[in-house]
Amino acid sequence: MKVTVLQENFLPRLSAVARVASAKSALPVLENVLLTAEKGVLRLVATDLETGIKTAVGAKVEREGATTVPARTLVSLIGNLSPGKLVLESEKDILVVTAEGFSAKINGLPATDFPALAEAGKALVTLSAEDFKEAINQVSFAAAQDESRPILTGLLLKLAGGIFTLVGVDGFRLGEKKLKLSGEDFATVVPARSLIEAARLVAGEVEISVSAEGQLFLKTGDFLIFAQVLEGEFPEYEQIIPTNFETHLRFEKEELAKAVQLTTVFTDSGMGVVVLGYDPEKKLLEVSSQEAERGEARVEISVGGEGKKGTIAFNSRYVGDALSALPGEEVELSLNSNLDPAMFTTPKDPAYRHVIMPVRLQE
Repeated sequence: MKVTVLQENFLPRLSAVARVASAKSALPVLENVLLTAEKGVLRLVATDLETGIKTAVGAKVEREGATTVPARTLVSLIGNLSPGKLVLESEKDILVVTAEGFSAKINGLPATDFPALAEAGKALVTLSAEDFKEAINQVSFAAAQDESRPILTGLLLKLAGGIFTLVGVDGFRLGEKKLKLSGEDFATVVPARSLIEAARLVAGEVEISVSAEGQLFLKTGDFLIFAQVLEGEFPEYEQIIPTNFETHLRFEKEELAKAVQLTTVFTDSGMGVVVLGYDPEKKLLEVSSQEAERGEARVEISVGGEGKKGTIAFNSRYVGDALSALPGEEVELSLNSNLDPAMFTTPKDPAYRHVIMPVRLQE
């Protein structure tokens, strides 16, 4: 393989692809990026077997071929070179990088060691990159972080009856976004990490397909992102969401966000239990902390709404995350008892709802 590319064209594509290469793997080739020179382009692929990214950059190809080299090493090297022509030449799995006044050799591994890639299937649905990015940002943080229940680390993507639904749930909270889209009905669960990575790269439109081998493909702009579908049953999350609420509170989002920040300053991590005491008749919401051993803070904000007087407690980080995901200035909090799930919504985006399980307070 021997190609000439421009550093300023090569680096952005290389950096994007390299993000999904394994930092340390039992299979060393997964730490590498696959470089393939063919017909006027240099193709780049990296994967950790859960997520993969494929792209290409225009190049002058003098000799076709392929090799793999450590992704992070190549990014560091190319990132420190000035814009201009680069010559990449591989011989016996050693990549020689040459620029004006510079040359380096990187030890690689055979391209034949790199995992074979599935082919994208028939397009099931297409949506705008803007809608995709917003939806992923609104639901992905609600997916589980630990691997004790792998299915909960994924996001549900479902198209049924012209409604495209995206859901993240970790057992304590859930985010759900619905979009009106036409396409072929399907349902699958994909690692949230994969979709977060995809959201960084989307541009224009996003075309979603599923391969026969069990991979989800997202084709967008200059990138093809693929993710391994998770096996297992996604929770029937709709069953935990109350169909009716006794109390509805309306308030300015930034006022509650600030109150939550103020009441958690006594915790080491800025995260703790925040208590909301509400009285719709008096149009008041009192926000207080449960860190009395170190100090306490109470903030009152004005609210609108109707319903019963009461008290409910939440993990403060969950409240902060929900408020960050809700667009617009006004938020509505719908409640029943202090043990029932509560729902955050906003008139700015009726297609999005966020549900949080309360924290049980000791009597």
